[in-house]
Amino acid sequence: MSAVQDLARMRKTAIAIAASGYAPARPDAPMPEPAAPKPLPDELLPVEAFPLAALPEAFRPWVADVSQRMNCPPDFVAVPLIVAAASLVARHVGIRPQARTDWIEKGNLWALIVGRPGIMKSPAMAQALAPMDRLEARAAEDYRRALDDFTDAKPLRELRAEAGKQAARAALKKNAQADVSDLLKREAEDAEPIRRRYVVADATYEKLGEIFVSNPGGVLSVRDEMRGMFLHLAREESATARAFYLQAWSGGSYHFDRIGRGTVTVEDARLSMIGGIQPGPLSDLMLQARRGAADDGMIERFLIAWPDSPGAWRDVDRWPDNEAKRKAWEAFDRLDGITHKDLHAEVQTGFDGEPQGLPFLRFADDAREAFAEWRGDLEAKLRGADLGSLEGALSKFRHHIPALALALHVVDGGKGPVGLVPTTRALALADYFESHARRLHASGRRMAVRGAHAILGKARAGDLPDPFTARDVYRNQWAGLADRATVADALDLLAAHGWLAESIITTGADGGRPTTTYSLTDGARRG
Repeated sequence: MSAVQDLARMRKTAIAIAASGYAPARPDAPMPEPAAPKPLPDELLPVEAFPLAALPEAFRPWVADVSQRMNCPPDFVAVPLIVAAASLVARHVGIRPQARTDWIEKGNLWALIVGRPGIMKSPAMAQALAPMDRLEARAAEDYRRALDDFTDAKPLRELRAEAGKQAARAALKKNAQADVSDLLKREAEDAEPIRRRYVVADATYEKLGEIFVSNPGGVLSVRDEMRGMFLHLAREESATARAFYLQAWSGGSYHFDRIGRGTVTVEDARLSMIGGIQPGPLSDLMLQARRGAADDGMIERFLIAWPDSPGAWRDVDRWPDNEAKRKAWEAFDRLDGITHKDLHAEVQTGFDGEPQGLPFLRFADDAREAFAEWRGDLEAKLRGADLGSLEGALSKFRHHIPALALALHVVDGGKGPVGLVPTTRALALADYFESHARRLHASGRRMAVRGAHAILGKARAGDLPDPFTARDVYRNQWAGLADRATVADALDLLAAHGWLAESIITTGADGGRPTTTYSLTDGARRG
């Protein structure tokens, strides 16, 4: 090769090296700084703030007032309030989202408000449910009085019953074919009073069934802490109770067959539910569901309100807005007294012309168009990319959104077809609840991120050998690092973001299982 050709080759090489950004180090050049690890992701996905404008006019001022005085997110007041109001609407009417089909959604809703201890979720929920507690107390007092009257009248009923029997005997003595049913019916007409129920707290599923028989419109189940119920229903021996709850979300008949009690039929098990739970237990429950334990869509039936923690505390010492409170409570009194006829609801009739099933409303034309457009986007989402566990939650929005639109319509005094305004508000709530559902179903990474920070701290403090294995981490049973799967997820996260370097060590020529070891990268040691 000539000198000219040699120079040309060297020049091309230099140009290629310059283009690649690589320059060979000189012997006296300083060592390059190690690459900085990438920041670990946030523990939780971002969520939308609660859209106060989506609330009915009767609720909006009171929600704002309570949340401001309590220094808590408005979600903790608004969501229980909506669920409670919907439970009253669901007693009387459902909604058929399409113009011609018999697809019907009952109006009951399930929801969870999620927050760590000390941020006022329980007191806020109590404020929201106070109107329901008043209805329950009023019904209890009415029942007590009716039962007292029934008890006081027992001697008179017995005399009337005996007189009726004597008269029936005399009539039959004269004419064996005489109709004496009216004489014997007197005792049956004086039936023991039935207590009307609105709220239940800690009832067994069998007792709930009895309450449904006496209250076919359904009731609202309220639990300050839902973790206990989830754990109870996850037990193998609670499979029947869990099936009952799952049925009570969608409504429909349910039969209790018991020796000694015969068959008890619930015509329409329609349960509303609201409760609170802390983020940690809820994330654990989601993790168990993803691993196949109790993966039957129970949690996916709940609307989730998991707002960000409130900002700095402010001392708010002012009188409650009594006018706002009065309007909200009056709305509950009105909902308690309505009938399907007041709402101009349709009633389906059977072939015999008799009323059949739950009375219902439909969407107005423009509202149905808006709902159909939203549903088209939802169905495309469900049939698109793999959503994992989120798919089950989003599929339940086919129920949630018509039920929300129905409740918002009736609370605001609407009659007849559900209009565009309450439907638009329900669709705004759909966006809000979807963002919170996404936070919940991505909360598995919350444990991984938290575990990653803990492992990083232990490694930097010298509490782990260098290098270390996953077993070195979880065998110490440190808080948040005792679960093998969580530790594995945390280690993968740290390696992917450049905080740990992985090495695989084979255990011998016989092909034993290799061991993965981890050590802090240079960037992590300097960071």
